[in-house]
Amino acid sequence: MILRIKCCRDLAFFLPRIHRHRRFDYHLTRRANLKDIIESIGVPHTEVGHIRINHSLPAGFDYIPKTAIQLDVKAVKAPTDYTRPSLLRSETLETLSFVADVNVIKLGRLMILLGFDVCYSKGYSDRSIADLAHREKRIVLTRDTALLKRNRIVFARRLRANHPYDQLKETVEFFNLKPRIRFFSRCTLCNAGLNRVDKDAILDRLEPKTKKYYHTFYQCPECTRVFWCGSHIEHMRSAFERLGVLE
Repeated sequence: MILRIKCCRDLAFFLPRIHRHRRFDYHLTRRANLKDIIESIGVPHTEVGHIRINHSLPAGFDYIPKTAIQLDVKAVKAPTDYTRPSLLRSETLETLSFVADVNVIKLGRLMILLGFDVCYSKGYSDRSIADLAHREKRIVLTRDTALLKRNRIVFARRLRANHPYDQLKETVEFFNLKPRIRFFSRCTLCNAGLNRVDKDAILDRLEPKTKKYYHTFYQCPECTRVFWCGSHIEHMRSAFERLGVLE
């Protein structure tokens, strides 16, 4: 049985060059649903936003072709909203939290500085990332296409950009995160939310110049690390403003 498949321009990134920007024949020789078929041509299910059969009929990942059909595969469109159910994803997210793969750890750190709940570790395996994403309903951020074909991962972004700051801009725009930014509100070491702390309570932990020039401090409830808006934080604020993710 032959399926005639066409993927939209945003998904051409995943296809062999010969199949990009054109409809091509797919020889189906086994019983398979659309998720398996689409992933077999290189496109992770997490990147798919809509599937149509014969140009008109919407279909879900579980649909199993029984006759020759034409298949149009569309990408998840930005800005995407995972708080609403769709034909391909009945599960929804009440809040947006993330897990960053080892290949985008710098992005994870930048996102924490913007106030987002992001888990990351150099020790995470693909399986542990998939399990964490499933268990805690986290969005996976990665440049590893194969990782996103794991069934337990529902929400994700296969990042196109290479540089961490470009990845940050891509992520903020794709998930419409700008209204959710809370700059310098989380611990950059352990990801917990920061609490305002009285200066007198941590005075013995401060260097002389810090005591003299800074008066507003925050503390992590998990690791007890103390933070203040020093030159590094102001430098990062300026960098985010130039990038256009912070106003």
